[in-house]
Amino acid sequence: MAKKNSLLAHCLARAVIHEQGGLEAAVAKYGPNAERMSKWRATATAVKVTPKASRVAGFIVLWATAMRVDELDSFSITEYQRYWNESERQAYRRQVEFRELWPEYETPNELASQIVAYLRKRGESNRDGSTTELMTVPVLG
Repeated sequence: MAKKNSLLAHCLARAVIHEQGGLEAAVAKYGPNAERMSKWRATATAVKVTPKASRVAGFIVLWATAMRVDELDSFSITEYQRYWNESERQAYRRQVEFRELWPEYETPNELASQIVAYLRKRGESNRDGSTTELMTVPVLG
């Protein structure tokens, strides 16, 4: 079974990799287990990428929240934009950042579905739980 880490942890790791220009470049620079990355460099890199990682994790959580409240299995960017009353430009900027960190997905539907399923398993209603708590929900990366 695949290991599950928090959504925020996945986004941070992916942001570090994206910052280096992809997985191959990150491995070449830091080693397969980041063994060539000093504690100072790891801290500086984490500080640099945390804002973007947090925005992306927040986008996924907001997407999951809207899906859960509306009891839908998937959402479109237009539905997301309307649900949260965001401008079209802002919604698309969020989606661009999401795709930079999660290029294998067009939308957060699959990740959001994991969050919704996790919360159902825990027996939480569609309106329970804070957005901050949802950032630490385990997901498969």
